[in-house]
Amino acid sequence: MFDLAMTGEIVAETDISVSPPGHSEKDGQATVMILPEKGVWRGGHLETTIYLPASSIRGALRNGAARALAAARAESGKRMTPEEYLLIAKGGIKDRKDASRDERTVNYAGIAKLRKNDPLVSLFGAMTEKIAGRWQIGDATPVETVKANRKGRGVRSHPFQRQPELAGFMDEKKYEDFLERDAKRVEANIAEDEAEGLDKRIRREKHAPEPDNENIRKLEAERKEKKEQARSLREEAGGAVNIQQPLGGWQAIPAGTRMRHRMRLREINEDELAWAFLALRLLAREGRLGAHESRGEGYFSAEYALRLSVDGSDFAPAGTLRIADFDVQLKGAENAIECALKRSGSLLEDASGKPA
Repeated sequence: MFDLAMTGEIVAETDISVSPPGHSEKDGQATVMILPEKGVWRGGHLETTIYLPASSIRGALRNGAARALAAARAESGKRMTPEEYLLIAKGGIKDRKDASRDERTVNYAGIAKLRKNDPLVSLFGAMTEKIAGRWQIGDATPVETVKANRKGRGVRSHPFQRQPELAGFMDEKKYEDFLERDAKRVEANIAEDEAEGLDKRIRREKHAPEPDNENIRKLEAERKEKKEQARSLREEAGGAVNIQQPLGGWQAIPAGTRMRHRMRLREINEDELAWAFLALRLLAREGRLGAHESRGEGYFSAEYALRLSVDGSDFAPAGTLRIADFDVQLKGAENAIECALKRSGSLLEDASGKPA
C-alpha cells in the first residue's frame, strides 16, 4: 500500500473562476457567483482572502478521468449508461431524502468490490454508495491576501449540458431515457418549489387578523396537489439533479496569484496510484481549472514536493512533480512513482485498444 503526500503551489497563469454552490449575492436583479472566502493567520493577524476550493480541483481531476474512460469504452463498444458515468464522475445521483429509507446500513462487501472494480470511485468516493475517497485534496490558499476580480455574465449547468459530446459516448436508448427522466426531475423540483411557496402563503393567511378559511382550504388543496405531483415525478425519474442556472456575473482569482496547496493519496494500491497519475496527466493536458473556458480563463501551473510511505513505513522524500506546458513532469522521483506515471499511459488500452 502507498501513502503519497504532495505539498506545493498552484500559480494562476490567467484569471481562474469557479462557481461553488451556495456562493452568490444579488447585485440589482442579477445573481453574481462569488468566490468563497476564508480567514488566514498572517504575522499574528487574521486576514480574509478568496481561495480556490478543493472541490474545484477534485472536480477537474475526476471529470477529466471519467470523460476519458467513457470515451474509451464507447470506442470499444462498451458504452456507459448516464448513471454509470455520473457514478464515476460525480459520485452518483442522490435523491432528496426519503423518510422511509434507512441510511444506517452499510454493504461492506459491495463497497470492497466496487473499490476493486472502479479505481476512480475508490479514489474520489461515491455518495450513493457511502464510499469515502482516498484522494484527499485541500483548498488552494493564496500566499498573500487577494481580492477577487468582478467578471461578466455566464451560466452553470450539469455535465451533459456543458459537454454535449458526452452523448456520443453513452448508450443511445438509455441516454434518451435519461433525458426524459431528467425533464421530470426538473418538473418535480419546480412543483416542490411551488408547494413551498404555498406553505408560506398558508402561514400568512392563518396569522392574519381575520383568516379567510375558504381561501386557506383552497391553498391547502393546491399545496397537496403540488406535493403529490412532485412525489410522483421524482418516483418516475428516480432522482434529482441540478438544472441549468443563469449567472449574472462572477468573480475570479487574478492572474499571477500563487496559492499553497496540499494533496494526499492515502492507503492506495498500485492500480489506484496509476489512475491518480492518469487523472493528473489529463488535468495537465487540459491545462486549466474552473469555469469560462470560452473566455480563456483557468490556466495554471503547479509544482509539488513528494513524500512517500510504502506499507506503513516512514515518509521519505520521493522527488518533485510539476504540471506545466500541458504535461506532468517528474524529477528525482522514487521508482514506484515513475512506474505509476508510465503505467497510466496504458490504462485505457483495454477499453479502446489505444494508449491514453
